[in-house]
Amino acid sequence: MPFHCALRAPGAPVRHTGGAVEVEDPDDYTYLAMTASGLLAEAGYGFTIGGFGTEHWNFDVAYDMSALLEQLPEIQDSLRRGVRYEADLYPQGVERGITFSPSGSTVELRCASRTSWVPDPDTEVHERASLEAMFDRLTHDVASGLRSVCPQVAGLRPFRDWR
Repeated sequence: MPFHCALRAPGAPVRHTGGAVEVEDPDDYTYLAMTASGLLAEAGYGFTIGGFGTEHWNFDVAYDMSALLEQLPEIQDSLRRGVRYEADLYPQGVERGITFSPSGSTVELRCASRTSWVPDPDTEVHERASLEAMFDRLTHDVASGLRSVCPQVAGLRPFRDWR
């Protein structure tokens, strides 16, 4: 299975948090990514990510997904500009990195594991437009999910720009 990721809405209707959520630092994107992931997890959202020979990497939404969300703006920017980017998926048990190396209309992805899991293959080639669309869909889905769950956080940057 080639590299892929997507946010999955819960099967039941999503409930909004109701009250105000205390946002300690609305200018700290890493903090906001973790807050957003926690809110989506509480609402029952799921996250699928896999590739390099393994269909599901068993990411949880609350913490594992936040590691990708933290780096998502840089991944998207590097793809658009056609420059190399090394994403570090650091959560314990995941511990792998993906290097995105754009070249024209394609992107070579190389996965390096820091656990006993071995990517097979360790390199994949994707159409750049497809990767950009996948990450654009992810940002949109995160923003839409947050809008349903917690409009207060959804109204903060960058989430309001992702819709």
